[in-house]
Amino acid sequence: MFAALAAELQQEPDEAMTSRAIVTRMRDLLPEADQVSLTIRTSRGHRTLASSDPLAQEADTLQYALGEGPCLEIADTGGWLRSGDVGSDARYPSWGPRASELGVGSLLAVAVNDRDEPMGALNLYSSRTGAFADRDVVDTALVYAVHATTALSSARRASTLQTAISSRHVIGMAQGIAMERYGIDQHQSFELLRRLSSTTNVKLRDVATQIVETRAIPHERAAEAVDD
Repeated sequence: MFAALAAELQQEPDEAMTSRAIVTRMRDLLPEADQVSLTIRTSRGHRTLASSDPLAQEADTLQYALGEGPCLEIADTGGWLRSGDVGSDARYPSWGPRASELGVGSLLAVAVNDRDEPMGALNLYSSRTGAFADRDVVDTALVYAVHATTALSSARRASTLQTAISSRHVIGMAQGIAMERYGIDQHQSFELLRRLSSTTNVKLRDVATQIVETRAIPHERAAEAVDD
């Protein structure tokens, strides 16, 4: 069963579709989970990459806003955590009662790791209290999280590679426009783009995209800085 799930997840073409498949299959695998979401750590904090239901998204967002909750804890430290009654859980005095008002009774959060470092959490929500008490349920979620991590990491690498290829292509096109406009060589055209990026504080790829779309060189006096 897990081999089939792993193969299916690996077939998803990008991070967004992989994330949606992860939460959908988790919910199918453990019917005790009424809603499932995937929290990811970023340089700007935490965000929900995918959720099976608006309630899960809302419960996640409440944790991010309050800076308190099991998915934050697991996303940052790894491992797993269960709350059988979130409304009365002393560990979450702010989030727990408000999550209970949303309709959350129990929660199970398991880490999603990248090279042994926590990068997020799979969050399983149940509307009833006392859910996820069976250790077999926890073990199943933990095993599934390993496959989910592999699929998500593969999708991220593929997405990064595709972005890099796309960036190189658009930069090359912008270089061609600059070479034709100013009669400069490939090295000089790249230096021109790099200096435009630096002086305008705009990413190199975005500068190149603007040139390709408009067929114009922004701040053309920057061309004077290109060495003969």
